[in-house]
Amino acid sequence: MADKEEEFPLGTPQEHALMCEKHTLMPIDVTCEDCEAFICSKCAKEDHKDHDWITISTAATLRTRGLMKSLRKIEEEDIQKLDEKIQRASQQMEENKKRCENEVSKLQKHYDAIIEKLHKIKEKHEKILKENLECKNAEVRKDKSSLEKKKKSVLQGVQSMREKSGTMTDIILIKAHRELTKVLLTQVNAAQKFDFLLRHEGGDINIAVLESMIGHMFDVEQITVTETDSFQWSDKPIFVIEAMNEDTCLIKQIEFPCVAQVNKSGKKEKQFSVDVNDVCVTDNSEVYVTDRKNKSISRLSPSGTVSPVFSADPLLPIGICQTKEGGLLVTLRDTESDPYEPNSDSRRLVIHMTLTGDVIRKYEYQEDGQTRLFTWPMRVTQNGNTDICVINRTNKTTGELVIHSFSGSLKSVYPEQVQRKELHPIDVVCDSYSNIIVSELSNSSVHLLSPDGRFVRYLLTQNQVNKPLAMSLKKSTLCIGDAKGLIKVFQYKS
Repeated sequence: MADKEEEFPLGTPQEHALMCEKHTLMPIDVTCEDCEAFICSKCAKEDHKDHDWITISTAATLRTRGLMKSLRKIEEEDIQKLDEKIQRASQQMEENKKRCENEVSKLQKHYDAIIEKLHKIKEKHEKILKENLECKNAEVRKDKSSLEKKKKSVLQGVQSMREKSGTMTDIILIKAHRELTKVLLTQVNAAQKFDFLLRHEGGDINIAVLESMIGHMFDVEQITVTETDSFQWSDKPIFVIEAMNEDTCLIKQIEFPCVAQVNKSGKKEKQFSVDVNDVCVTDNSEVYVTDRKNKSISRLSPSGTVSPVFSADPLLPIGICQTKEGGLLVTLRDTESDPYEPNSDSRRLVIHMTLTGDVIRKYEYQEDGQTRLFTWPMRVTQNGNTDICVINRTNKTTGELVIHSFSGSLKSVYPEQVQRKELHPIDVVCDSYSNIIVSELSNSSVHLLSPDGRFVRYLLTQNQVNKPLAMSLKKSTLCIGDAKGLIKVFQYKS
């Protein structure tokens, strides 16, 4: 009996009809479509009176009538959709394999670069050891030659005395012996004077340092962005937003010649009367701005005064950020030539300067000294790996992210050439892992890039942001201002 129940869990045609447990002697002859339960007619009238229920025999008849049509749909449509999903899964596996192989290749390349540098350091140390050996042995060789000459001279003196001792006068004999003794006394112990004393002392093989050199692994899926606050500042585009701390930010709108200090609930705390292109808050909470009207870099004091630090005239300062070593990076362009078609007299550059206004370095051309790095450099930030990331506008509706090393060599450009007509990068920030975050205007999205400028995934899409113009990342707080005056605050977790 147990085997039969196992084989036919719903019973067999020969068995009696199932009876309702709630209503004695009432057969189960009704199915409730809402609850997907088999019940008796009394249950249907009491507990399921407002539900969609029909008799089991009617339900079976209806299903039998549509069975062939249903099976045909399953075969022609549902199975095809399953096949498509299976194919996509296979493609995803291949894509994942390629991505893994690419990361392994990057790791190997980085490892090889470290080994190459270690090999060069080893070769340098070997060269020093061998040069020191050659220098020491050259002196020993010189002394050895001198000793050999003295040995020859002494042997000749001894031979001469043996042969002539019988014919020498006492005075000549004493004199010759004295000279022979003097030669012997002037000998030098070369082994002690020219010892090879240069030694190699091995450094500490620190695992933490080695792991730091090889890099780290992280899963970009673990990077999350969660909206925590939002407020409508006005109906005008937010041109600049810069966090002072996790609760307060500075805001500049298009067409408004002032900077507002606002808390995350949207309340204005202070206002600075200066028309700026960009704002930078240093680690010491000092505020520097690119002053549009005066073409200068100025400092804003807590009292609201504006103090010029460096005049860029006749160039227009645009983007500004703090460097990792405490200075400033500023983007500049001339105002005489066409913004998107620079000529031989045009100036489009980034300068590295101190907080007191001394220019340390200029970035204008690639390593050949002729090819421009920028068309119209707008926003700038420095990554944790010291690379400089610049939003470079190429025309009114497109742009690119130019990444170059702190020494000035071009490293990469995002997006690739074939995609540039479709994307309009507008602002850039970097997280603590040197990942690059770019707001993109045309498609209302925020892109996550690897430290070398490769697209990783979308952080935010048009469902979360609309025309994101300005961004600021302070610790785990990501602020985004859009083209309609809305400011959204996100918690950024990496």
